This record gives sequence, C-alpha cells and structure tokens, in this order.
Amino acid sequence: MMIINTDLLLAYGASVKEVAKGELIYQEGEVALFYFQLVKGRVKWMNIDEEGREFIQDIVEAGESFGEGILFEGDVYDATAVAEEPSTFIRLKLPAFQQLLDDHPDIHFAFTRLLSRRLHFKLLLVKILTNCNPEYRLITLLNYLILHKKNVCFTCNKLLLTRKQLAGMVGLRIETVIRTIKQLEQKELLSINKGKVYITNMT
Repeated sequence: MMIINTDLLLAYGASVKEVAKGELIYQEGEVALFYFQLVKGRVKWMNIDEEGREFIQDIVEAGESFGEGILFEGDVYDATAVAEEPSTFIRLKLPAFQQLLDDHPDIHFAFTRLLSRRLHFKLLLVKILTNCNPEYRLITLLNYLILHKKNVCFTCNKLLLTRKQLAGMVGLRIETVIRTIKQLEQKELLSINKGKVYITNMT
C-alpha cells in the first residue's frame, strides 16, 4: 500500500521515472534532493565498503518509499539505491515534499511511524551482526520479515529474497547462507522446492 497516494504526489509536482535492472537511482554521499516512492519493481538499498562488499539495508518493494529518513535533516543519502529489476518510481523534489507534509499532518504522522519501524529494523540488523551463529542471524531476520509481511509471499510462503540478498543483509558469505538454509530445512523450519525457499514452520 502506498504511503502517499500517487495522485497526491503528482499534484505536488512529482515525476514518474523508469529504470532498468541494475541501474543506479542515487548514490551514498549525494545530496538528498528528492522523496522516492516505488510503484513497480524492487530496489536494493545498500552500503558498499572499501573492498566492494555490499551490506544490504533493505530490499524495497512496490508501495514503499526509500531514502526518506535523511530528508528531515537536509543532508546526504546514507546508502545507495539500485534497481534489482526493471522498476518504476515517483520522485518528488524536497521542498514540495516538505510542503506536502505540512499540508497533511496525517501523512506526516505516518512517516513518524515509518521512521520508527526503520530504526527498529536497523537496530535488529546490528544485533544480528554481533551474533556469530549463522542460524541465529537467518532465523532472526526471517522472523522479522514474517512479522512485518515483507519480502515473503503470503499466498505461498515463498521467500522473495535470493541467497545473495540474504547474505548481504546478515553479513555472511553466500556459501554459508546456502549451508545454513539446508540446515534449517533439515530442522523443518524451511523447505526448498526447485531452488526456491519456502518458510514452513518459522516462529
């Protein structure tokens, strides 16, 4: 569900942009000039260290916004956004976004809840990264995704994240994630069918 109605964004001067898979939307360190809301596709929101390794902060789905937290400080983007697949998003200039929030207190309050949830998720990722147990890291992340109905198909329980994306979110090697998923399957917490992971008994 869109946090801001598309027609309302367009009424405030937003523009619609389409990007190809792998295309950069904005880069960490760039001045934050726009509010972004994803209409179609998926966007990877991540940091890259000096050795080129990715740490994924979030996989943004259609209907979600991204990079909005920094707009309240007038600073630079704290992560890089890249399209994971062909995607369409709405982009609204910062002054117009701020005016929209001033004009609509209910939307402003919705963003307060959103930022609180995003902060909670970041704290959860920090907690995950401080634990050396790969099973703990994956189970903790998957439980959060289930609880918040994110990155999981709730008609078939299929996990909508790749092994590589999981590795980037929990700070593990892809090989370790693959091995750990198999261990969780043996414990009947997950099932694997034709290479796809299904959450069967996670709590």
